[in-house]
Amino acid sequence: MAETHIFFVLALMLIAAIIGFLLSKRFKQPVSVGIIIIGILLGPSLLGIATYDDLVAVMAQLGSIILLFIAGLHSNLEDIYTKKNALIAFFGALIPVVGGLLTGLAFGYPLYASVFIGVTLSATCLGITSAVLKELGKIQTPTAKAMIGAAVIDDIISLTLLSLVLSVPQGVGVWQVIGNVLLIVLFILLMLFFGQTIVTWIVDRFNDRVLREAPKLTFVLGLSIVFLFSYLTSWLGLAPIVGAFLIGVSLAKSRAINTLLAGSEYFEIVFTSIFFIVIGIVVEVQAFLTTFWFIVSITVVAILAKLIGAGLPAYAQGFSFKDAVIIGTGMAPRGEVAFIIALNGLLLGVVTTEVYSAMVFMSFFTTVIALVALKGLYSGEKGGRRAPEIGFVDVKVRR
Repeated sequence: MAETHIFFVLALMLIAAIIGFLLSKRFKQPVSVGIIIIGILLGPSLLGIATYDDLVAVMAQLGSIILLFIAGLHSNLEDIYTKKNALIAFFGALIPVVGGLLTGLAFGYPLYASVFIGVTLSATCLGITSAVLKELGKIQTPTAKAMIGAAVIDDIISLTLLSLVLSVPQGVGVWQVIGNVLLIVLFILLMLFFGQTIVTWIVDRFNDRVLREAPKLTFVLGLSIVFLFSYLTSWLGLAPIVGAFLIGVSLAKSRAINTLLAGSEYFEIVFTSIFFIVIGIVVEVQAFLTTFWFIVSITVVAILAKLIGAGLPAYAQGFSFKDAVIIGTGMAPRGEVAFIIALNGLLLGVVTTEVYSAMVFMSFFTTVIALVALKGLYSGEKGGRRAPEIGFVDVKVRR
């Protein structure tokens, strides 16, 4: 009966997500925070009801993919991939690498382990940031576009750095690393220049054929393309969410946008709930005591490095001081990409279980602090509204 236990865990996760949602609304905090805290309670460190295994990890990844697909649908390519965002992303990755490296060395960790710590800090959890922006109804604001665009570039930089660092102990040649980087850049450029034309044309032509009889099939086609490109980006060494986001951006101007948004809403509420529950589940409370001061230090460095590395370039390029702080704060959460980088270090034996657990705590604290801070920073602003929930029944009316 062990194989059927997952159904109980799934039911428990979704009920827990509902409880987290209600508690967050009750205390007027971002929904994501409440769900993460409930996940900690369910995890092996406390109640031990749910554990992080391969199946749960896949479902959480599905949530982040759907979430980034929706974020892409709400995006405008010209607004996101700009020189401003590239500059924000570059320094938003560079400063945390240096900060993490120096912090690791200060606590007596070996040079190579400290490099891994720095690379882990360079990532930005695009899924978490997008979730809170969507929840606050700010997904289409200039600051949100800057955060999302810079975060995508940030994760590309982080995973490229990971490939460079991993190549050192494995003896991979410099030219092979350069070749992989060029392949990744070529893929992204092709998506940016041709994705909107080709992918949108395919989906629109298909939608024209099935609109009257089975409009839901358009969403199925769109989702299949999302998963296909998530696989391709993963194969290239990038996070699957990058492919999902690129497809979302490509389809943002599709005539079938309402159909795609309608179907995505139902997937989002299920899988993103699991996504945030899982973030809480992986937290090991016992490790908190053994690495307390390192966790505190690396968390402070992680937040300040993004505030400085992303916030200052944003301010220098015309954003107001408050908006620059919002951008730096929104890029502070670390999540799935940071976990991937830290896990690689653990599997290679470069970092210890203690350091890996500290990275998990750092990711959790930066996420909670950033989400609460974002809500406070956005609270006094006018404009911006939540994306409307569109059902399939509305598709023919809202064209």
